[in-house]
Amino acid sequence: MSGDLTVDRDRCMGSGQCTFYAPNTFDLDDMDIAVVVDDHGDADDKIQMAMTVCPTRSIARTAGDTGQGGTP
Repeated sequence: MSGDLTVDRDRCMGSGQCTFYAPNTFDLDDMDIAVVVDDHGDADDKIQMAMTVCPTRSIARTAGDTGQGGTP
């Protein structure tokens, strides 16, 4: 999986589901809002599960390098 992970801080309710499924990728800050600590901290399937179980769908992955090469 490529691209950067983002958390919509206005939507996040701080359930902590992401930190349960991908603890090396997500954490909760002092306001109990999810933050990305490492885009590739966990296996892709764990990160995808964290995105899927997020009750507010606050986690997104931006389009990234497809590995196809070439010049933009």
